[in-house]
Amino acid sequence: MSDELQPILLEDLKIALPGVVLRRIALNRHMPRVEKLSEHVHDFQQVLLYLKGAGEQHLDDTAVPVSRGTVLSIPAGRKHRFVKSKAASPICLAIDLEMTSGSEWPDRGTLNRDQLATVESRLFDLNTLQRKKNPSPVAIASRILRILGEIEEALRGEVDPFPAGGPVTSKVLRVVEGNDLAGLTPQKIAHACGRTLDHLNRQIGSESGMTVGQVLNKARLKKATDLLKETTGSIGETGSAIGFDDQNYFARWFRKQTGRSPSHWREVNQL
Repeated sequence: MSDELQPILLEDLKIALPGVVLRRIALNRHMPRVEKLSEHVHDFQQVLLYLKGAGEQHLDDTAVPVSRGTVLSIPAGRKHRFVKSKAASPICLAIDLEMTSGSEWPDRGTLNRDQLATVESRLFDLNTLQRKKNPSPVAIASRILRILGEIEEALRGEVDPFPAGGPVTSKVLRVVEGNDLAGLTPQKIAHACGRTLDHLNRQIGSESGMTVGQVLNKARLKKATDLLKETTGSIGETGSAIGFDDQNYFARWFRKQTGRSPSHWREVNQL
């Protein structure tokens, strides 16, 4: 994220939409006291967008990997805590919502490079606006709603699930997209890119906050969800198509990525 983005904190917003009231939006770098915060719950729904850094959000008994572009929707009352995986403190946008209609948002998604650029531009505009003398409440609400709209699209799977990054990340994505996922490994990706795996991980880590393995996991997850949504093949066949010959292992991996079993995910999302 651009260092030009300054901290944002807008509270007591009470922006009402059908089914939801937006209470608070905050953008700031994780402080050490936050990173050491024990497991906790909120009495509101919290949407988190990671703009820099990486780590894991522990949701109940599930550890969810997060990096630049990851969006999580954490319902009221759900236990969670964050554990960072890099020395640099993450930068995270947090939006607190009061759900009034009982509607359920998907629990995670990913913003692509273009979506992230749009959100960051709107955050910069929001920061500029809130620093003005007597800023227009309507203008502030408009910018916040546009940001929330981008995030909701990501949660509903309407954006590219791959990470934002630079030329090395793009090269890794081309290798992943051009090969059979069933036989692909991080080592084979590094070889195709002409680098050692350690070197490649450092390069794409600096660009996108991810590892080669995490990029491969995202590609596998996208193909798995596409197959579950669009075909009637068995869970075992879906796992084999992306490189998991053990159906039980695939099911555990899929639940870790999505919070749902493959069969439950298909039941909710199949066309």
